Parts: sequence; structure tokens; C-alpha cells
Amino acid sequence: MPVLAAEARAGKARPVRPKPEQGHPPSVPMPPERPVHRVCAESEEDITHAIHLARANGSTVRALGAAGSKNDCGTCSGVVLDLSRCNRVLAVDANLVTVEAGMTVSELNRHLDARGLAIPTQGEWAGATTGGALATGTHGGSSRYGILPTSVHSIRLIGAEGIPVEIRRDSPLFRQAGVSLGLLGIVSAITFACEERFQLGLTVRVLTFRQYLDGLNAEMRASEFCSAVWIPTAGRVISFVANRTHALPSAHRRLLRFGATVFGLGWASRSLHLDLFNPAWFADTTIDWCDRIITPIRNGSGRTRLYRFLSRSWMAAEFAVATSEAVPTLTGLEALLARHPLALTHPVGLRPTAADDFALSPANGRPTFWIDIFYRDHRGFAEALRDFLEGREARCHWGKHIGLSAEHLRRQYAELPAFRAERATLDPEQLFMNRFARRLGL
Repeated sequence: MPVLAAEARAGKARPVRPKPEQGHPPSVPMPPERPVHRVCAESEEDITHAIHLARANGSTVRALGAAGSKNDCGTCSGVVLDLSRCNRVLAVDANLVTVEAGMTVSELNRHLDARGLAIPTQGEWAGATTGGALATGTHGGSSRYGILPTSVHSIRLIGAEGIPVEIRRDSPLFRQAGVSLGLLGIVSAITFACEERFQLGLTVRVLTFRQYLDGLNAEMRASEFCSAVWIPTAGRVISFVANRTHALPSAHRRLLRFGATVFGLGWASRSLHLDLFNPAWFADTTIDWCDRIITPIRNGSGRTRLYRFLSRSWMAAEFAVATSEAVPTLTGLEALLARHPLALTHPVGLRPTAADDFALSPANGRPTFWIDIFYRDHRGFAEALRDFLEGREARCHWGKHIGLSAEHLRRQYAELPAFRAERATLDPEQLFMNRFARRLGL
């Protein structure tokens, strides 16, 4: 707060709020947005002052998460709020736990562990902030559980007037605020509806691609959690299936879907045409607490930024199709990849998610199957992939590369007009808008 007051008194030059950009599809590179102010908030009062500062400067304001997004959805040309110090537990009422939005998933799990609680809807990266994961609709891998916002009981949102509002699950605004990309205001706190902490037994095995497709629907029905990593050039799928158990914990940590061994075998298959798979390397069962099985990736935001810097030559995208279309989509994708053997840079991640009713959720209205793909635009592959997936009515993970056209994405969200209307009402000056949202027409 003192920093904000000092900046306001200093009478710094007022940045002009950017005008809507026209005619820039997602594939056209544009100069990055540069924040004019960076504010480290420690309280809701600091967030409110930052909002007032942005309004006084004719600028915009956005909260900064852990910078794990693979696109510019979190960028801002005005005031950027660093919420990393807003990471406290605010209240515990039985299974309802309220935390500040700057708390990371790892920190959240630690606090829940101490209380014998858990959340079954988290993604794999423990370094994400709860606010950032909420805003982008981060998901786990389960056909029984939805994206992270499905475990949320209420959201505390600070709007354009700087006034905090509690949005409960029974509020009409909850469906808009659950996955909002920060466009409705700054989320300061989240109340999670937790359940009792539980153990999972994770079984890992290697399948041929055909075996995986033949058993996919049965596996999703029978398993509480399931995911996979597919190496197309080897025709193999490493399957990860987890269910509750009361057996004694294992002495080792679970194998990562995207770990060094998987990357190495994928590289050898793609680049050297070597089939080095030994199913015995992967045949394993790990028993551990749920958070360690569901959210195993412990990279901090610094390492994530380094990976992003090193991966400038390829795109990391995650596409969502209806679960009923998973097998035909994967079959068609196999044929497409065969025509573009040099396009892939990593193995392909696969996992399901249950349907939900959040207006901008990629799983809105349908059980969803996610395809996590890393690729270069080699000989028109990006366009071919876009056309193929748009023909399958695919949607995108909002925090990764947007490989589909803005027009197509807008058609995928029947409630987008209602979301826009709510955004215009709550933020008539477009205080929380940024280039990413304008480009996609959100």
C-alpha cells in the first residue's frame, strides 16, 4: 500500500488504456504487453489501491499468477499485481477452507494435509497459484471429477469499484466467475469444499496404441483417476490409472507422465527411430496420499519460466474434445501425425475430465477428453491440426497455446454472450481487459 500511495503522489505519466485491436488472429506475433507498474500486494487493501491506481492512470490491472501459462492470457499493459505474498489461510469451517488467491497448490495441499483434507480436482502442477488455476480452468485427470473450480464453494472478487464481493455457488454470477480469465475482477480469496484425505494406488503399464484405444472407454468408466502419455512414433502408450486404497504406502514417488525417462524414449523414437521400450521399466504400482499422486510436478515458477524460454521454437497446446469423440479423434490424429512426422517435439498427454456448467469452461456441458500436444509448425502442420480439431468441435485450455481460430472458439461457448454482458456490466471501463481477451473476442 505505501508503494501505491507513493506512485500516485509522484504524478507519473499516465499510460493510455489500449484500444481494442482489430484483425490480429492468434497466429500473428505481436509485441508483448509491458506493465507500467508492478505491485506486490499483501492484503485486500493493497489490491483495492492498485485498482484505484489503474483507474486514475486510465490503465488496466491484472493479477499475476505463477507465470506458468503458455500464452499471454496473464499479460497486462498497466498495473500488474503480484499476489505471491497473499498466501494465507483465512478460515477453516469443517470441510470449507478459505485461502488467499496467491497461495500455490503445493501450499494449499500442505495446509489441507495438516487438517486431514484434500481436493480431488487439481492439475498436475503444484507450483500454480490457486487464483491462476481457477481463472484458466485448470483440470486433473478423471472422468468422475471436473476442473478445479468444481471444488470451489465461493469466490471473493474485487471489482472495478474496488469493492469485495462474495460469490457463492448459489449465486447466478458463480458460473461466470468460476472460469473468468481475470476479466471480471481480481480474485482475492477462494473457499474450497474439501473432502477427507485419501490414499491412491497408481498403476503404470505400457500398451500399444490399439490396446489403449480398445480399452479407453472401459478404463475411464472403471477408474477414479486415469491419464496417459502417447508416443506416436513408437506406437506405445504409457497408462496411469489410480484408485483409492488402504494399502501401506510405497517407499518411492510416482513416475511422472512427462519425466526424463518418457522424454528420452520419445526423443529416441522420433529422432533415431529406435524402439527402446522395455515394459518392465514402467510396470509399477505406487501407493501414496492423493495430493502426491494427483499433483506430482513440483517445479517452481522460476524453473517453469526457464522451460518456457528454452521452448520458444514450439507450441504447448491442450485441446479438449467430447469424451464420446476421443477414440475417433485420436485415430484421426494418428493419421495426421504420420503425414507430419517432424512436427511433434514431445510425447502427447491424454486425460479425461467430467462435465461442468461454467460459462467459459472447456468442459462446459460435456464430458471432456484432453489432448496435450507439443509441436512445431512444420510444413503447415499447425493449420492442418487446427482444421482437423475444429472439425471435431475442439476447445482449448485457456492457459496454453491457442491453436484454434477465435471465430471457432466463440462458437463453442453458447454462454459467451451472457459472459460478455456480465463483464460489460461489472467492468464498463474494461479495467481488467487485456490483449489476449480482445484478440479472442472475450
